[in-house]
Amino acid sequence: MKAEKVAKIIRTVTIPPVQVCTLLLLLYFMKRNVFANISQLLLSIFFLMAVPVLAYPLAAAIPRYRGREGQRKLAFILSLAGYTTAVAYGLLAGVGHNLMLVYLAYFFSIVMLTVFNRGLKLRASGHACSVVGPLLLAIHFIGWKSVLPCVALLAAVTWASLSLKRHTREELWWGGVSAMLAFALAFPISLQFV
Repeated sequence: MKAEKVAKIIRTVTIPPVQVCTLLLLLYFMKRNVFANISQLLLSIFFLMAVPVLAYPLAAAIPRYRGREGQRKLAFILSLAGYTTAVAYGLLAGVGHNLMLVYLAYFFSIVMLTVFNRGLKLRASGHACSVVGPLLLAIHFIGWKSVLPCVALLAAVTWASLSLKRHTREELWWGGVSAMLAFALAFPISLQFV
């Protein structure tokens, strides 16, 4: 029973909105060259975190999205909307290549999850994607000193997901692959922005 409680806590504190907010705050305080000003940080939190979080109160208000599956569908839709808007904002505002990398990585992550889940009919874990993506970005921006904490966090999330039977190893794998492919697509494109 105690292990189950720990697993639930790990899954709760590593939900996508918490992961993205943690990443953005780490980058703001540790890598000043990502954000030009506090407005960019706040808008990033709004697009990448707040918009997807709106799924939960909206799901309660919209009968078709009530229940866990409805919340998940609406969260996916609002994540796509928030991430797409972040990229559009980045293009219009002329943000630097570092912030554009973050926006593009999130945008491509939702695209890859769609390709795997809808197109290829593989069940890719959005939770795994939302952990691996920020970890890759943290390693990229903060450096190798962040590898050990990132690997420990990934191991904890993997254990929690498997022990609670929320995902299989394959689902976690494909979720992680989604994030890796998203980063691989985003990185060369982001270099076009100065």
